Amino acid sequence: MTTTATHTNDQQPTAPDQPPRIFAQWGLPHTVTPSFGARLIQEHHRLHFLSDRASLVGEWEEEAIDQLEAAFPTIIKALETKLLTGELDAQRQHCITIQHGGFTCEADTLGSHGYVYIAIYPAIGIREDAKHRFRT
Repeated sequence: MTTTATHTNDQQPTAPDQPPRIFAQWGLPHTVTPSFGARLIQEHHRLHFLSDRASLVGEWEEEAIDQLEAAFPTIIKALETKLLTGELDAQRQHCITIQHGGFTCEADTLGSHGYVYIAIYPAIGIREDAKHRFRT
């Protein structure tokens, strides 16, 4: 089964026969699909996930979504460790990459003083030159 989830919350296409549309894409802008993006709230060295600030982009197999859900808590813990060590810093923009459970997670605070923006995508088959990160 293939799932295309490109909307968040209660936003739905206007008619069931119309394809889903992207209403909001959260997280680090990325061109790799499928991907999962989110804006996490940073409280000291803790991160809080709000589902209304997250989006799936592209076509996801149900099994891949299950694997992402299983890997997500460990990815969050790894990001919290990066906050604790200072590798991820709320006051400066610096993109870090974490690999876990067959997924690549790119994260950056973008110097936002309170948010961590992430993009997570399957690590298998992703070529280094196909990755495009958000830079300002």
